[in-house]
Amino acid sequence: MIRSLLTGLLAATALAVPPAVAAERPVVVELFTSQGCSSCPPADALLATLADRPEVLALAFHVDYWNRLGWTDPFSSAWATARQEAYAALMGSSQVYTPQAVGDGGRDIVGSDREAMDSAIADARS
Repeated sequence: MIRSLLTGLLAATALAVPPAVAAERPVVVELFTSQGCSSCPPADALLATLADRPEVLALAFHVDYWNRLGWTDPFSSAWATARQEAYAALMGSSQVYTPQAVGDGGRDIVGSDREAMDSAIADARS
């Protein structure tokens, strides 16, 4: 009896709350970067400007594969590299690079390409 009451209550609650639509949630932009990458500062700066936009959730992940070249990025982690590699596999690619951005979990973007970034954000919001 109590179980069916709880099940009914949960079902009614789920129906009462409309699902979120793309325009109501932020677009997640994940930048894979490294302090050892000479091409990354413009991408880091672009991500900082995106972080000021309320419709964007901007995240930076410092990968550790640049560390083997002599400079160790203190923010780097194997976890960030594994996350980037998982995205590559999900998108059917074996290539990872910096600065690479992933828009809303599925779009590969050169992290310093403002036009491509703006396009990806607009597409994810529509």
